[in-house]
Amino acid sequence: MNERPDALEDALAELRVRCVPITSGEAPRPWRREFPLDAMSLHVPLEGRCHIDVDTPIWVHRLERGQVLLVNRGVAGALRPATESDPPPAVFSARIELEAPHGHPLLDAMPQLVQASPGDGAAPRSFGPLLEAFLVEFRVPLLGRGALAARLCEGLFIEALRSHLLDLSWTDTGWFRVLADPVIKAQLGLPPSETGEVATVTDLAAAANRSPRRFGARFRQFAGFTPSDHLRHTRARRAARLLREGETDLARIAHVTGYRSRPSFCRAFKRELGVSPASYWRTVHGRRFPRQPDGPEKTRWDAEAEYGCPDMWELRFALEEEAEEAGTGSASDRPGHPTDPE
Repeated sequence: MNERPDALEDALAELRVRCVPITSGEAPRPWRREFPLDAMSLHVPLEGRCHIDVDTPIWVHRLERGQVLLVNRGVAGALRPATESDPPPAVFSARIELEAPHGHPLLDAMPQLVQASPGDGAAPRSFGPLLEAFLVEFRVPLLGRGALAARLCEGLFIEALRSHLLDLSWTDTGWFRVLADPVIKAQLGLPPSETGEVATVTDLAAAANRSPRRFGARFRQFAGFTPSDHLRHTRARRAARLLREGETDLARIAHVTGYRSRPSFCRAFKRELGVSPASYWRTVHGRRFPRQPDGPEKTRWDAEAEYGCPDMWELRFALEEEAEEAGTGSASDRPGHPTDPE
């Protein structure tokens, strides 16, 4: 059975979602649970109810047991008792940790608040059983509760995203709006072919049974950016994912992500993400990018073809490493060495 591409699943795998429970010591008086500003957070009342104290316009400021609140990063506010006479509620809160060094359209399209409940008409049918299993874990002490609660919390995060997808209106735009469109949603997750040829806008339009012009217009209307922008950034993020996983063969990465050569791949990577592939690899792994230079002395253009990094600083880095390993002195004394950029 061949399943259709799932852009949400690809995004969650790329972002490596992880829930980290927010632990607090003695409850302050009056009770108040602040939202972290540097990360998304998820909140589930276990007992009692809360008031959502934010300046963001929302329909209902009440959060009750059986509901889930997803708060985007940068939203200032807190949870507090519904009234001054109410006892402090029991609330499970967790930070949503994501690996997104160069962003993702999902993050740009996230609303400030998502308030979801299994009783909503737009909620997925799997939401209720998952939330009930989560609440059962806190009724009595059980071995391994913390680990299981963290995994269930990740599931509740996905259910909140699903509820948001089902609750979008026709006037909304962004990555989620494209994902909610029945015509073009599958094209967000269209994978590259085995030959390394990445889909073009024409391929996306053909897969959606639309002409390139009609497909492009519909995509821009819902997403707010063009299909070409989506394809360029998707290819760069896929290459970054391979580098994060430890891949060092730039020629293989260029082939898998659909670039014609290593130099063209490196130029596109730096244009989209702002750093060269080798610099990105060193930042992620904390050590120098592995190279295995051999053969005769290389000129500037030979080095560019060899390493696939046309950036001047990257060429200097490659030649200096080659000189150090060969024991021939500084690379700046060798012919063909590029001058340092100003």
